[in-house]
Amino acid sequence: MDLTTQTELLDRINACLDSGSDPMAPSIMAQPSEHYVSAERLDEEQASIFDAVPLVVGASDRVRNPGDFFTDDLTGYPLIIVRGDDGVLRGFHNSCGHRGAAVVDDEAGCNRRFTCPYHAWNYDNRGTLVSIPNDDGFDGVDRSTRSLIELPVEERHGLVWVRPTAAANETVGVAAFLGDLDAELETFKMANYYHDRTDVLNDSFNWKQVVDGFLETYHLRFLHSTTIGPFINSNFALFDAYGPHGRMIGLRDSFEAMRTLPPDDQAFLPHVAIIYQIFPNTVLVWQGDHFEAWSSHAGTSPSTVTARASLLAPPDLIGPEYDARWDKNWQILMDTVLLEDFVVARTIHQNNLAGIRSDAVFGRQEAALQHFHTQLEAHIER
Repeated sequence: MDLTTQTELLDRINACLDSGSDPMAPSIMAQPSEHYVSAERLDEEQASIFDAVPLVVGASDRVRNPGDFFTDDLTGYPLIIVRGDDGVLRGFHNSCGHRGAAVVDDEAGCNRRFTCPYHAWNYDNRGTLVSIPNDDGFDGVDRSTRSLIELPVEERHGLVWVRPTAAANETVGVAAFLGDLDAELETFKMANYYHDRTDVLNDSFNWKQVVDGFLETYHLRFLHSTTIGPFINSNFALFDAYGPHGRMIGLRDSFEAMRTLPPDDQAFLPHVAIIYQIFPNTVLVWQGDHFEAWSSHAGTSPSTVTARASLLAPPDLIGPEYDARWDKNWQILMDTVLLEDFVVARTIHQNNLAGIRSDAVFGRQEAALQHFHTQLEAHIER
């Protein structure tokens, strides 16, 4: 984040704190409970949103070198993301040109070739069909039509983005999709960040509840009273919309002490938590010196979710001497999410399934939540 933006944000936050007023949305908002449990609604979200916009599928650092690959099926389309021997990053559907079997089962690795386990059709890391065992039985097959099916892929801000339903000759268009937020994310130089770890979490509630949990600070002093709550100012959340995306800023417990320092000694970024909500399902969390990247995907029904959580660290904080630090960070994060956030999310979803309440209410201090759900509705109504 550039210094001009940091100064502007600090001035806005100081104005709120000096006046004793928290940032607020103009009004409250009712959110239909049905939107979390309706199969029809989930189909609309898939068709109008997930099949239509760029989606984050992982960290660029996982495919830094030729041959590096990872697989992903959380979008609903089994994918291979691979760095070719020519250095170009490509995306393919994980489907053999013979009978459609997955050509690779590993989550990640480094390969020059992918061999289908069913009949050993062999592909290079550019997706080209290289060999067919007993190929005399396939006279007349045009191999060029049986290569892996390519889809557009793009690296930006240290992340890999895809459009899984688009043709290979189309573009992902991440910069245009992010709009004004693109320039701000660029200032963090995330392309240089290292992928420390990823966990994939499965649970029994709606995918939107993962995103919801990041978009307000109101619950911190209650649900997280013995974990992260003491370290973040609950209820203060400065929100700015960037088209369908958003940025929410929370204050760390060190912020007030920082305000007492001379202006030249005030450092903004170490004393805030920044939530970048990337529409529709990705959340980037700035944690003072590193990022967490979360992506939430629906499972087979509105009542199942798979969330991918990754820790991305800057190059000056990578090495054996930092391993214990990241282990501790990750343990706190997982304990907070799995033992607190997800537990409550399950009860909310069960009550929504039972039809106990027709709607939830998003308060004025939950502006980021209001924006997220307003944008979902707008994209479905197009």
